[in-house]
Amino acid sequence: MSILGSVVVGAGQAGLAASHHLTRLGIEHVVLERTRIGATWLSQRWDTFALNTPGWRSHLRPDDQERQTEDDDAFLSAPAFVERLEAFAARNTIRVTTGVEVTGVVPVAAGEGFIVSVTGADGPDELQARSVVVASGILNVPRIPPIAAALPSALPQVTVADYRNAADLPSGAVLVVGSAQSGVQVAEDLVAAGRTVYLCTSSVGRIPRRYRGRDIFAWLGDAGFFDQQPGELPDRRMLAWPQPQVSGVGPLGRTVSLQSLAARGVTLLGRPTAVEGDRVLLDDTVGANIVFGDRISAETKALVDRHLEVAGVAASAAEIDPADVPHPDPTAVRSPAHLDLEVAGIGSVVWTTGFGGAFGYLPAAALDDRGVPIHDRGVAPVPGIYMLGFPWLTKRKSGIIPGVWDDAATVAGHVAEHVAGRSTVDAH
Repeated sequence: MSILGSVVVGAGQAGLAASHHLTRLGIEHVVLERTRIGATWLSQRWDTFALNTPGWRSHLRPDDQERQTEDDDAFLSAPAFVERLEAFAARNTIRVTTGVEVTGVVPVAAGEGFIVSVTGADGPDELQARSVVVASGILNVPRIPPIAAALPSALPQVTVADYRNAADLPSGAVLVVGSAQSGVQVAEDLVAAGRTVYLCTSSVGRIPRRYRGRDIFAWLGDAGFFDQQPGELPDRRMLAWPQPQVSGVGPLGRTVSLQSLAARGVTLLGRPTAVEGDRVLLDDTVGANIVFGDRISAETKALVDRHLEVAGVAASAAEIDPADVPHPDPTAVRSPAHLDLEVAGIGSVVWTTGFGGAFGYLPAAALDDRGVPIHDRGVAPVPGIYMLGFPWLTKRKSGIIPGVWDDAATVAGHVAEHVAGRSTVDAH
């Protein structure tokens, strides 16, 4: 059995970027993918989904030859983004072996790397590689709270990964649980389709879609926001914060706030705490959640204003965005103590409570007690295993499309040193 330099697990943006940099460094490798390039972008997105990063900031390679200009503020659909990934792979002659699932990674003798067990159309097989790059994604297993099991068994429940459109849901009102990016966007989609929506809210920040004449991502990029490193955060708990509320739907995208959803008819609720028969018990955090969203938006705009002042950049005045106007009296917004599912006419529940990854194929020593990979800036405690595409891997931008490229270059460098027999423990 010949020994590869590396096996890259996954062919999303992280896996493709890793392959490009490994090729540049002369590392013989394969890219393995269960289905197709960018599969989860197609299998776990609803019909009206649009990326939250503008088209000009949704290129895998910063100097890509087909990069759009900032003047093109269109937001790509999931299929359009997958086409962009496929075109990138074709231009860079990245060969992806599809229809192959990695089922195990077992260390072998020192210096010999790993036996990588796979299964595909021809059955089980094994590869041997000196290193493994884990780029299989962290958003492919929906998280469903235990409380879901206590809901009436006859009540249809779906996760955001399975939601496609309002017409696919049973008739009646819809209870959406979770108000991060996916939750508020699904709530908007349902309201636009004429459905009655109840939204269980959570503590999530908000950013305005546009500010002072530009998309907020343009200003934040100029201000160095996305290059912030974990050690620079004032509170490490911020590492676990969900992505802020914002939307790419519409010609220029739009701001989405809890109060803007309420203005469109969405009933805001607290977090579900228990189920008693047909009643979902709720906490009373709606007001606090509105306050938090308003606070993060204000802090984001203040950061941009400080950047403009320090850099001496002239910009247009702040425009009025109705969805971004702070709530006049958030403490007056109270959640009912419970939601009676039958009285409210709830016909279905959509869980938008986050995702995790599936990493059971990795050695136990590479995982914590929750099954989450352990790493230090992408380097696992098991020599020869590297992570890519994780939030805050090295910087704030690590978990979004524009940040993968630099991280992939760093990880490929670690792989090259490992393959050459040099330690990467101190390389970062």
